[in-house]
Amino acid sequence: PDTSTLFADKLTLPTGITRWKKGVLVTDAPNLWYLEDTNNDGKADIKKPILTGFAFTNPQHTVNSPTYGLDNWIYLAHEGFATAIVYADKFGDHGTDIRFADRPTPTVKNERRNVRFKPDTFQLETTSSTSQYGLGFDDYGRLLTVNNSNHARQEMLAARYLARNPHLLAASSMQDTSDHGAAAQVFFTVKSPRFELLSGAGIFTSACSITWFEGGTLVAEPVHSLVHRDLWTPSGPTYIAKRAQPNTEFLSSSDNWFRPVNFYIGPNPGIYVIDYYRKMIEHPEWMSKDAGEGKDLYDGKDKGRIYLLSPANAPAVTTALPKLSNATNDQLIANLEKPNIWWRRNSQRLLVDRNDANTIAPLQKLARNGKSPLGRLHALWTLEGLNKLESDTLLAALADPEPGVRENAIILAESRLTDATLTARLLTMANDTDPRVRFQLLATLGYLQTPAAAKVRKQLLDRDSEDRWMQMAALSAGSDEALPALTEATRAPGNATPGRTNYLQQLGAIIGARGNPAETNKVLTLATSHQAAWWRAPVLDGLATGIRSRKATLSPNPLLLRLYDDTDAPVSRAALHLLELSGLPPNSAALLVKAVATAKDRTQPAGRRANAIALTALSTNPQPPAFYETQTAPSEPEEVQLAAIRALAKQKGQEPARFFLTHWRAMTPAIRSEAATAFLTDQQRFTMLLNAIEEGAVQPWSLPLRMRVQMQMNRDPALREKARTLLAGNAGEREKIYQRYLAVIDKQPGDPTKGKATFDNICSKCHKLNGKGSEVGPDLATVRNRTAEALLSDILLPSRSIAQMYEAYVVETQSGQILEGVIGEQTSTTITLVHEQQKKDVIPRASIKQMYVSNLSAMPEDLDKEITPQQAADLIAYLKKP
Repeated sequence: PDTSTLFADKLTLPTGITRWKKGVLVTDAPNLWYLEDTNNDGKADIKKPILTGFAFTNPQHTVNSPTYGLDNWIYLAHEGFATAIVYADKFGDHGTDIRFADRPTPTVKNERRNVRFKPDTFQLETTSSTSQYGLGFDDYGRLLTVNNSNHARQEMLAARYLARNPHLLAASSMQDTSDHGAAAQVFFTVKSPRFELLSGAGIFTSACSITWFEGGTLVAEPVHSLVHRDLWTPSGPTYIAKRAQPNTEFLSSSDNWFRPVNFYIGPNPGIYVIDYYRKMIEHPEWMSKDAGEGKDLYDGKDKGRIYLLSPANAPAVTTALPKLSNATNDQLIANLEKPNIWWRRNSQRLLVDRNDANTIAPLQKLARNGKSPLGRLHALWTLEGLNKLESDTLLAALADPEPGVRENAIILAESRLTDATLTARLLTMANDTDPRVRFQLLATLGYLQTPAAAKVRKQLLDRDSEDRWMQMAALSAGSDEALPALTEATRAPGNATPGRTNYLQQLGAIIGARGNPAETNKVLTLATSHQAAWWRAPVLDGLATGIRSRKATLSPNPLLLRLYDDTDAPVSRAALHLLELSGLPPNSAALLVKAVATAKDRTQPAGRRANAIALTALSTNPQPPAFYETQTAPSEPEEVQLAAIRALAKQKGQEPARFFLTHWRAMTPAIRSEAATAFLTDQQRFTMLLNAIEEGAVQPWSLPLRMRVQMQMNRDPALREKARTLLAGNAGEREKIYQRYLAVIDKQPGDPTKGKATFDNICSKCHKLNGKGSEVGPDLATVRNRTAEALLSDILLPSRSIAQMYEAYVVETQSGQILEGVIGEQTSTTITLVHEQQKKDVIPRASIKQMYVSNLSAMPEDLDKEITPQQAADLIAYLKKP
């Protein structure tokens, strides 16, 4: 377009637009606005807030992209910002609940999850997934999401299913579908690409606006001036997204100002591409100071283009675009069968909005007899939107020859499960030939708590027991189903497989989280009565995980002693974990005597000795400190040393802390890491550690990363400030260290081969590169283009630039437990904190008392103590190697 009309102004940062009724909905945090032109002068004279409360912070994570879904809900992509999920703490601002602007309820938390709503009926919910900029749906209504480095994801389990079972510790509800990975390689043709601080060269770093089109998706990648296309093929209940073309992109430009940021499917056969057309595409928070304050920051603000990409054989585009508002009802119904989703989606929206009783009969006819399966699909959802979907129409849809129609008919049946005929029909569908139909049936039948439904759910799960999502669908049924399911699964468990092992562990975790003593005792009885059964250890491990997640009460039980004394080492270890939660039963004396002897016997396996040491520490009369101190000798196996350190740490008083400090330099990193935790359980011990650091007896770099973060968040203000001072060091001294390292890097190039060894030994605990390592911090493939100076600053002075989404968080649970880490995957019922070496805490949202983000990087400030200047040069050479 060469001209434009100013429809509305005085908005702050509009991030998305969609048609609604006679106007448009616009996302513009903290509000979602309805704008309408009532007098046809081309300007909006109605400006009404519909929703409010969205986080007004970082622009790349704010609410955006309102999208009308097949199910008649309007969906909003939403990640919020760090402070948006702070529940209560002086270190951050309080999040604001999202609600309708003109009423106090309903509300949803301003969390990192997408939002959906119905303006006419004042319904408001969060989804179980999140999306950064843009979201989409395939032809059958499956929700697709994206973030800047992960360009292809699908929401598998909706929030309503997870809400049925709050005891299910589901860490994620999304499937990564790309077969070429997250942070995947892109093939750009821009001649002079421009990359800012956190923009990764040659990989996805700004993926956005996922849009379904003709069996695949288009994703914009504005930093690299290209559009990526994947073809999606079914894979079980989900998809696999494959490149449409090898080693090339769907659309790319040699012009480095070409910035595709969004797509719209229009009424013509093709795609509208929104070209933001800017010299710079990053925002100042992630630019260098010079770039952020430079004169060319806004170059291109008077430009911008819209392209229409059409098939080669498409008719010429005319300026006469259709006005569906003038279409008759019959025309709108006919449009539901058109192959172009623009016609189908907008015609459905208008039919629902008109709410004309004369459309019911022809819609019912289309739903049953339409030639196009997509027409039948949209007719069903249009009738649902009009509250006129009848059971006989739905019964016909459950037998539709198209699997996608059957899948949606099962979803539509969920609100009608009191209909006996409909329910009976669902129970006959267990042998459906399509895996996505079976998956949806399994999820839906979780609402039916009957023996017949339980039998069909088991049949569905048995057929696809190795599939992760079939397991999750089965487990999402109410938690009171867990014990019967476990009992049934252990009658004929088959051989151990990854799927069966995970499923039984999850069942154990659900039972543990429920905290029902009778159920727990049945699980222990079951495990005790099946000697040598492979499933006992995973079930007991799950039981302990569930109990810990909710701080449920576990009473001392003699059965645990029998399980601890089992010859199967994993079973014994799992029983020990449960004994640590329950305490020892009264009749433990004989077993404790045996444990002392086992601990001393160096001919015993290290694992059994370690378990014996741990058991003695549970006694009300544990062994004297000297017993455990002997077991910490460097000549002992590390597993034994770790158990002895843990046992010593539990002893009262300051003597264990003195012992640890005396032997600090003789400890290996793993042993020091375990000993260090003893100083956080007692303020006097913590003071002893700070004094040791101040005196030089303990070097800050020798403390594990998690502990350094926790030390700087101590509840005592004086101790917290002292810890921060000691751990951060002198700012001027840090700058001198940086300059000293920089001189080496500038003087000679590093060796990437040696740098790989440094990455493997130091960085891989928290970072991933080339598919190896842990995903605690950013994938280091995304920083390959940065200058050596900037990378060195990130390594030695990390808190100067904390990457968004990788801040350190502290969570206090209702039971008083303090956990910290980087936020990983989230669902509607859980939050995951990720630590070094990919260790995770999955925390039920209901158990969170308060949560706040620290102003510290989760990366240590003193890596100079672990790598030399030359090793830093080698590491940077490895990071920058193509």
